Amino acid sequence: MCDQHRGIPVNGRYRVGPWPRPRMSRPGGWTPVNVVVCIGTTPMITPRRWSREVARARVENYSTLVYTYRPTSLAEFLLDARRWADRPFIVQGELRLSTREFECAVRRVAGFLAAQGIGRRTSVMLLGHNSLEWLLVFWAVQCLGGVTVLGNAMWGNAQAQACAELAEPTLLITDRATASPRGPWLTTSFDEIGAALRNTTAAFPCPEPAPDMEDETAVIMFSSGTTGDAKAVVISHRSFIANIQNLLVLTGRLPDELAPEASGTISLLTMPLFHMGGIQIATTTLLTGGTLVMLEGRFDPVTVLRLIEQERVRVWGSVPTMVSRVVEHELFGNFDTTSLRSIPMGGAALSDDLRARIQKAFPSMQKRVGSLYGMTEAGGVLAAGSSAEIEGRPKGCVGRLLPLAEVRIDAPDDAGVGEIMVRTATMTRGYLRNPEPMTGPDGWFATGDRGWLDAEGYLYLVGRSKDIIIRAGENIACAQVEQCLLQHGDVVEAAVVPLPHADLGEEVGAVVVLRPGTTVTPERLRAHAAALLGRHEVPSRWWLRAEALPTNAAGKVAKREVLAQWRQAGSDLPHAD
Repeated sequence: MCDQHRGIPVNGRYRVGPWPRPRMSRPGGWTPVNVVVCIGTTPMITPRRWSREVARARVENYSTLVYTYRPTSLAEFLLDARRWADRPFIVQGELRLSTREFECAVRRVAGFLAAQGIGRRTSVMLLGHNSLEWLLVFWAVQCLGGVTVLGNAMWGNAQAQACAELAEPTLLITDRATASPRGPWLTTSFDEIGAALRNTTAAFPCPEPAPDMEDETAVIMFSSGTTGDAKAVVISHRSFIANIQNLLVLTGRLPDELAPEASGTISLLTMPLFHMGGIQIATTTLLTGGTLVMLEGRFDPVTVLRLIEQERVRVWGSVPTMVSRVVEHELFGNFDTTSLRSIPMGGAALSDDLRARIQKAFPSMQKRVGSLYGMTEAGGVLAAGSSAEIEGRPKGCVGRLLPLAEVRIDAPDDAGVGEIMVRTATMTRGYLRNPEPMTGPDGWFATGDRGWLDAEGYLYLVGRSKDIIIRAGENIACAQVEQCLLQHGDVVEAAVVPLPHADLGEEVGAVVVLRPGTTVTPERLRAHAAALLGRHEVPSRWWLRAEALPTNAAGKVAKREVLAQWRQAGSDLPHAD
């Protein structure tokens, strides 16, 4: 495979929202391109697919901003990635795969899946931790025009079963040795995918771009709602692509704007691929000729430090809890981390204290400790900023709005603080099997977060109006944990609240009112919860009491008062670590 480039005139004067065009080195006056890719002896011209110019268009019956040039299906990303065919793309332990080898493996997995009946509009559910096989299946399903359903590897068995029944996949692929969800779907393992990859020679041809797929479902991702069980969020090709294009515009690395000799970024992936942040990092790395370094096994601070030193990692996409554990580790000083230039973080708010500790630990980054704000329902990232942009601004700044994000503040108080409403082309299509529209008729989505917006387009978070705990970057619905506790025969009332935690950001606290005369212990309640919830959702702090919970005039539990009572009760209430 070889790449040749021809320059085409581009209007470089257009300025999108608050984002300036980045200054890039283009040797010899190089400009955005059509690409001629040689596969064997056959040249294939791929038309310009990307731009930073935006226009207003109607999407899902409302007016919003879209990019004028954009891919229309995820499968096209593999065509763009061919420019970097001989560059290393995947590094995992001893495994090294070039972009060419990765695409070949994807096509072989696609051939295997096609033989199982997977095709356009059929769905494959992935229930497993990060692995090469996970990534191969994700892209193989997209090559086939199917839908990839991203299950949470941290779910308990009951949650996994319920979510599989909701998604009704054609095929479920899991890394669970036992107790995988049962149903009418076919089931296989990621190990079997690996074996098929080694033994299968048939390769599915990479499809031509299909413009009519833009508004079809590409991915289904699960989000913790405030009212109970996880909800399946339906993400179209348009939504997924718009989010990725936002990030590429933000970093100045649109594929059409990268010169052939542009260096690729070595990125370390520690976020789960089944989260928006994880699949974003993997996808942008593929498109820009970078290298994706993946962990072998679970997150471990020493392993992260070793990989940063060994692979000369420049970007580490993570969540605050993971970064905190690395910089505070006793062996931190034993490793060379000077290659690191950026740590974009999402999943939870970044405190000023942690930002300062990160900058001290990684002086080579200076002002480049990033912050991201977004959510699954909105299709990904809505605002982003570096430390250089955020420092000196009022507390709670999460960065500047991305090009396609329109924000208004609903019902602001005297200080301008209200609920953050967003309208964007990245907006997802709604919840699976839920007829209720996610947005209003004019396209505005209520985020459930409270904040304000300044005149320069910087967004500030003040708090959450939704009943959610963010523990180590994982969203936990208080209502779901409460419903679980109320299923215990000795529990009369339950209120689940977020408690501050130095490492996790927040931990799950449960205030439980017991039936008179019962002797249930926190350990027994914890065991009950562990049988029904994911590990991260089980409360680690408990307050067992006989007194009824305080309520407001509407009869709802007054959680602010519960938290105040907890603080008054002191720190000697039981833990269950």
